[in-house]
Amino acid sequence: MDMSLAVSVNDGLFSISDGETVDVNSTRWSNGLLAPMDSGAWILTGIHTGPVSVRTQVLDQAPPVETGSWEEIVEASVHSPDGAMFVDPGYVTDELPYLTARGPGWYRLRVHATGRTHNPDGTDHDPVEQYLITAWPQEWTEQAVHLTSTAIEDALAAHAGEPRGKPAAPAPAAGVSAERARLLRHLGRE
Repeated sequence: MDMSLAVSVNDGLFSISDGETVDVNSTRWSNGLLAPMDSGAWILTGIHTGPVSVRTQVLDQAPPVETGSWEEIVEASVHSPDGAMFVDPGYVTDELPYLTARGPGWYRLRVHATGRTHNPDGTDHDPVEQYLITAWPQEWTEQAVHLTSTAIEDALAAHAGEPRGKPAAPAPAAGVSAERARLLRHLGRE
C-alpha cells in the first residue's frame, strides 16, 4: 500500500507512533534523520514548523534501495508492541495507513528524505521537504545509512560512543525537557 499526506512538523520533528502515546524518554540514539524509541520513532526534519510531504509504503519484505532523487536514506529497526504503528499527522485530520502489516513485533523502517537543507529551523507554509517511509516486518538488525549527508554524518559522530543494540526492556523515563534538549543538541539547535 502506498499513500501520501502533508504532515505537521513542530520543533523539527514528527513522530511514528505505536498506539496512542509517544514516549520521548525512550529515544536511545539518532542518526540525524531517524531516532528509534522503545516503540515508534522520531523523524528529524530540516524545518522547525510547518508541513512536510510524507509518503508511506507498507511491504512484506525489504525492497531494493533506490536512491533516485533522494538526498538522504537511512533505515533502522523499530518495535511495535501494539501492532498499530503509524505516522502521526499532527494537526492534519487525514491519516496514513498503519505501517504494521503483521501486527505487533519488529519492523524495519527505511526513511528517504529530500529538502531538509532548504529552510533549516525555519517555518514553511507549503511542503518543501519530502519523505518516503517504507516499512516491512523484520527482526532487529543494526541501522544502515544508504545515502548520507552532513547532518547524518554529524549525528553519527556525535553518537559514536552510544550503544545502539537491541533494547532488552523499555528505558527508564528521564524527563521530557531533558530528552527534548538532547534531541535539539543532536540537531545543533540548542
